[in-house]
Amino acid sequence: MKGKRNVLKTAALAAVLVVPGLALGQNISVIVNGDPVMFSGVGPRQVNGRVMVPLRGIMEKLGAYVGFDGATRTVTASKSGVDLTLRLGDRNAVVNGRTVVLDVPAQEISGSTMVPLRFVGEALGADVKWSSATYTVNITTTTGSADQQIDPNTYTPPTRTNPPPARVSITSFDLDHNGTIRGGEELRLTLVGTPGGEATFSIPGVIQDIQMTETQPGVYVGSFRVPANSPINISKANAVGRLRVGGTERMIQSGTSLGFDTQAPLITAVTPDPGTRVTRDRPNISATFDDASGSGVDPATVEVRLDNRNITGDAQVTSTFVSYRPDGALSSGLHEVTITARDRAGNPVTKTWSFRVMNNADVIRSFTYDAGGNEMLPGTDVTFTLVGEPGGTATFNVGDRLRDRRMREVEPGRYVGTYTIRRNDNFENAPVTAKLVTNGGETFTYEAQNRFNARLRSLEAPSFTEPADGATVGNRVTLRGTAAPGSRVHIKIDYSKTTLGIFKMNGSLGEFDVTADDRGRWETDPIDFSTGLGGGATTFNVTAVTLGANGRESSVTKLTLKK
Repeated sequence: MKGKRNVLKTAALAAVLVVPGLALGQNISVIVNGDPVMFSGVGPRQVNGRVMVPLRGIMEKLGAYVGFDGATRTVTASKSGVDLTLRLGDRNAVVNGRTVVLDVPAQEISGSTMVPLRFVGEALGADVKWSSATYTVNITTTTGSADQQIDPNTYTPPTRTNPPPARVSITSFDLDHNGTIRGGEELRLTLVGTPGGEATFSIPGVIQDIQMTETQPGVYVGSFRVPANSPINISKANAVGRLRVGGTERMIQSGTSLGFDTQAPLITAVTPDPGTRVTRDRPNISATFDDASGSGVDPATVEVRLDNRNITGDAQVTSTFVSYRPDGALSSGLHEVTITARDRAGNPVTKTWSFRVMNNADVIRSFTYDAGGNEMLPGTDVTFTLVGEPGGTATFNVGDRLRDRRMREVEPGRYVGTYTIRRNDNFENAPVTAKLVTNGGETFTYEAQNRFNARLRSLEAPSFTEPADGATVGNRVTLRGTAAPGSRVHIKIDYSKTTLGIFKMNGSLGEFDVTADDRGRWETDPIDFSTGLGGGATTFNVTAVTLGANGRESSVTKLTLKK
């Protein structure tokens, strides 16, 4: 009989909720676990014989998290392992992957999302009962007696063994830096949100889950000192903040991108070569900056000194090279050059070298090459000829790309070397120098009158060879591929991830430059693919371009990876 009474009671309740003649409408009250629900704006009402309630008020009283996607008009809610999805105007809902048919579709009324009361309560594991005496719907998240009639005037909610999840919000997440941070600097992050929680922050590809301290109610502060000796070179990264209160968690991504550059640039390909003797009294003094995947040299920080005299204002200075030719003849003897610079993160570099000017022009009488122009095609042979003292060893240099290329003494005192233009060779106003080591061991350098220019019409796009497109990867990944021999390849890695079922997080693991070897093969150092966003599928979009002179780039090659 008890089972039969339960069936009759359920049928009676269903009849009360569907009979149109009853005065439900705006007079319906809703009580959740003994607490009245106060609705702002539209309250409970009857639609086609069913009680509809404003979604947010009921769901939040039940301790559920509510989300809404305006583009698809989809409502999502989750509580205690129950995931619920409703789309406005659709009679089908999905509860934990199972399709459930609604008597009345979820719909929008006067700006509020209205949903069937009984469906929501039961889908989230709540008990829904009707009091006909007071036109009140009672919802409780604990299981009561099947015969119990609940009077809202005398109802006392049972003691909860598991209180509903706390509401968690994050109002701001700020960093005290923008731009690029160098090694040894400290980054401070401040998260403002619900007090009494546990907050952490991560920077994908750099650090994971660093604890933050609640310095005052709802204000969490954390810091990270960038290691000075660790090779961290990332041009764009977004910090991710995480706040947990009880069993509920929220995440936020910083609106400011950070760069990390812990390594100083290099000064390479200096001319005249250190320790050499030059036979020209107005030699070109130059150097190339190499910052690999760093932030790049800031031209405003470059200083050039010749014999302790500041000549920066007379030199040509860019982020990639320095060039200076004296207005007048240098005196015979030893001369010293010092170049100092900083990259955009502030990492310093200094290079000092010396050379000696000689009056003896008989050692190297001439140095020439037989090609010029701006568009030498692949396959063009360039011949370099030095005439000087016989019996020595001669080499030639072109900019910072061709270094110490051997020349053959084809007859006494006449040395010849050749180079064949390759695909993707780009020489922009590159100095051409020769070096002769005499039979007695003395070293002399000589610069050709004309600069070397070879610009091709197009750049060959790079390719990826490993991992394969669409592959699933781990936390440490080495990218490999091919490109034109000697070319520089720029790689960018972005990621996207959906968290908590509804939030889409986008960010960047950084940008990297690599150089293909003489056989056209390139590879990166191992890259940390950890995002700090927890479990779940993450998609990584990797792009690569070949870099040419004057900012030119090839077409983009794309690679998609998963984790």
